Amino acid sequence: MRYDGAVAPRAPKSADEADSLAFRAARLVCRRHAEDLHFAAVFLPPAKRDAACAVYAFCRMIREVVRSAGAGGGPRSAAEQLRHRPLAAVAANPGPSGGCCTSHPLDQCLSLIRERMDDLYARRMELPAPQGRSPEHHVLHALSLSVARFQIPPEYFLEFAEGCATELTVPRYATWGALERYCLRSGGSLAKLAACVLGVTHSDAGVTAAKAGVAIRLTRILCDVKADVAAGTVYLPLEDLANFRYTERELAAGVMTDRFRDLMRFEVERARRLYREATDRLRWVAMGSRFAPAAVLAWYSGLLDDVERQRYDVFSRRPALTGGDRLRRLPFAWRLAR
Repeated sequence: MRYDGAVAPRAPKSADEADSLAFRAARLVCRRHAEDLHFAAVFLPPAKRDAACAVYAFCRMIREVVRSAGAGGGPRSAAEQLRHRPLAAVAANPGPSGGCCTSHPLDQCLSLIRERMDDLYARRMELPAPQGRSPEHHVLHALSLSVARFQIPPEYFLEFAEGCATELTVPRYATWGALERYCLRSGGSLAKLAACVLGVTHSDAGVTAAKAGVAIRLTRILCDVKADVAAGTVYLPLEDLANFRYTERELAAGVMTDRFRDLMRFEVERARRLYREATDRLRWVAMGSRFAPAAVLAWYSGLLDDVERQRYDVFSRRPALTGGDRLRRLPFAWRLAR
């Protein structure tokens, strides 16, 4: 796994400069792979902006590592991608002594990720000298600084890794409850990580953040119906397809009917309810940090507007927002933040 963007190879003159290089590498990952997050992070204080980028960049590493193991790369390949000595040592012997209790590559990969998170949080992770670090090493250093500063629980990263594994192993979801559990692991865990960085003032804020993450993940599912089905995964709950008398065969063929429009209208309203619950509690986010999450919620809920504008036909065109659309929704985000 490689990230675009060179980091200056000269030796840093101080620890502060090494930290700066680390966060610069994380910001480059966000700029190239998460346009919405990179744009929204502009509205955060610098320390929170850098931490948010570090968290995203590391989660992207996790996703690619899990996908590599699921594609047949196995735990050794995954270990090489995270590239630091303790992980390589464990991957060389992935049996009981290495902490892996199963021969399934994905299970071994998740076990390795858990062990490396333990190393990171216990400050046992060994990295090369700053001048010899790869972009991935810089990201790991940035993450270690961020989790310490913002007290981010490791469980959220592990939940995200499990969600990535679910994407590779579960091709169908029978009920909304089953899909919601997946969305909580994938999108909900990311939202809880973001809440830690943003700062929250209520004990239930994590639950609310998870709902926002579920809403965002569900929105992306609705926009990506065509691509997901082509890849062999049907995220729309099978019970919903049955209730609206729309078949998997029609879904695979991209057949537009009133029944499909009714199904999508139902799912869009489900997502909107989740957004309403999340935005009603933006006041729990620390002052000075509300506009960034409000912007993200405004943009993703705007995708639902685009779904509706094209009369739920997500087969002929993937719903998307342009840069101009994002700018036009900033006043709405400002109202949400207030």
